[in-house]
Amino acid sequence: MRREDTTPWYRQFWPWFIIALPASAVVAGLTTVWISMQTTDSLVVHAEDGVRNAADRRISAQRLASGMGLVALVEIDPVTGAVSAAMRAGDLVDVPATLDFELSHPAFADRDLAISLTRALPDADGNPVWAGHFVEVPDGRFYAVLKSGDRWRLSAEWRGESSLTLRPGGDESL
Repeated sequence: MRREDTTPWYRQFWPWFIIALPASAVVAGLTTVWISMQTTDSLVVHAEDGVRNAADRRISAQRLASGMGLVALVEIDPVTGAVSAAMRAGDLVDVPATLDFELSHPAFADRDLAISLTRALPDADGNPVWAGHFVEVPDGRFYAVLKSGDRWRLSAEWRGESSLTLRPGGDESL
């Protein structure tokens, strides 16, 4: 005589194990959707008129700076936070009253810093100098950008050193 299992299916282990596999995938997928809706993508820079136009303006500003042969020496005092930027005399036809200096973190937008540098007295060689001040000098790796609005733009990678040379597009071959 053969004995059959008379317990109902819902009291067995294997049906629930088989149901749990796709159910866990659905829960994980819904959790991922919820997380993506709650956070922003800080690695994408959005402008009012689109990301593409912002990139085009940045490239145009770098080309203009390259055509003008601009190079800036930026000095950052890690103790006081004083920042000074000097450019060669004669490179700029129109010397602006202020420049924007930005330190952008490669991964976290909330660590980005920006200050406005104002025109100071020229150095001993007659080169124009701009000065500003950070409240707190950050640690780590940042992208440094010195720009005059959307006209021209100089950049370099900063790793905490006190002196930094900025060139168009961060090009070190110039």
